[in-house]
Amino acid sequence: MKRVVVCFLLLCLSLGLCACGGTGQPSGGTELEQLCAKATTVTLSDAGAEIKGPGARFENGVVTISTGGAYRLSGSLSDGQVVVNTGEEKQDVQLILDGVSLRCAGDAALYIRRAGDTDIYTMPDTENRLVSGTERELVADPNASGAALQAEDDIDLQGPGALIVEGYLNNGIGCKNDIDFRGGSCTIVAVNNGLKGNESVEISGGSLSIRCGNEGIKTDDAEKEGKGNIRITGGSVTIAAGDQGLCAIKDIQIAGGQLEVRAQADGLKAGDKSAPGRVEIAGGDSTIVSGNDGIDAAALSISGGSLLALGRDKDIKPTVEAAIPCYAGQLKVQEGEGFALRDAKGESLCELDPGREIKSAFLALDGMESGASYALMTGAAGSMKQTGTITLP
Repeated sequence: MKRVVVCFLLLCLSLGLCACGGTGQPSGGTELEQLCAKATTVTLSDAGAEIKGPGARFENGVVTISTGGAYRLSGSLSDGQVVVNTGEEKQDVQLILDGVSLRCAGDAALYIRRAGDTDIYTMPDTENRLVSGTERELVADPNASGAALQAEDDIDLQGPGALIVEGYLNNGIGCKNDIDFRGGSCTIVAVNNGLKGNESVEISGGSLSIRCGNEGIKTDDAEKEGKGNIRITGGSVTIAAGDQGLCAIKDIQIAGGQLEVRAQADGLKAGDKSAPGRVEIAGGDSTIVSGNDGIDAAALSISGGSLLALGRDKDIKPTVEAAIPCYAGQLKVQEGEGFALRDAKGESLCELDPGREIKSAFLALDGMESGASYALMTGAAGSMKQTGTITLP
């Protein structure tokens, strides 16, 4: 009898784990399992769409979701679109991307026109792709608008699977309100901005990689109290930007995670002439290499974490408020050279090939001490020579 009971319990457990089915299985994602169980399923192809459940319809290559709830998307459209429009009374929507590929030649592949909060999930072990336009050089078009994933209302990117976004018309991901990136893997390629949340962008987990022709992550609307900020509290963020890396109309706040920025212009840009902004670093590891200012803001406040920010401009723009040992000043590295900093014992605190000429730096590295001096080593890896000294206040 005990054997029968044990076998029955194992069978129930197995069925529970398979409740979502499909190409990926949620691991420990009870909420996602529940959404899968009740979701309307939409299986896409160029020949049409198979829809099981309420709230969605397909016409002329466009899937329209008109009521709140969960929707699970799979299959592909070579030139089509998914539009979410829940009407005047905005309703919350949960989109579950299960190995879906959406391409739209002239508009957003996924357009959140009107909704409450839209949560976007990617199933585990799946790759999902949203593409607007056709592949071309990553050069921003000042007359273009929209994004491959465009939203008029708040969006939360939940993961845990992979999402690839290619914006060849304009931005990669764009939102008129707030963007929260919470998990999963997201790779963005865009001719203009990579990730633009007009009112705010917050990153708390997952892995985000951006390659773009203009700003990597951007906000531009601070009319509402507390809006206009970029905040990173966790996860991994890598940016290669044709202009500025992080560009916030108000403040940039880094409290955790890993940030790596290579930007042709400023690395971190906070505020503007009419509303000066701050960069606040309380945690995480930040490495920034820029073709202009490593950090351009009214003030830099650093109380934790590590920072290595290099710039081609020799001027230090922000007022520095440091609760930990920090250097802000000139640091000369010729183009084509690498550099390292070594303490009095000859131990290296950092070593990097910036790939460009460097004239200034913000440094708050593990092992640095107030009042201490460090040797600046430059040259090719393995044959560096001391070319200067920096001393911390």
